[in-house]
Amino acid sequence: MDTIKHNGKDVPVVHAEVKVTIKNKKTGAIYKTNEEWKALNIPVEDIQQDVLVKVPKLDLLAKTK
Repeated sequence: MDTIKHNGKDVPVVHAEVKVTIKNKKTGAIYKTNEEWKALNIPVEDIQQDVLVKVPKLDLLAKTK
């Protein structure tokens, strides 16, 4: 497992997968980037952004020293 130093302590790095979907609320059109819908002059009120974050299972009941 990868670790980084934070305040002098080794902290494990959690690798996460993030997927962002940008969609027009009215038409259902899906855009690849923010620049794509901005170039089409679509109002921000018509845009919906869904974010899916996948992280590995964490052991929350690990014993401490």
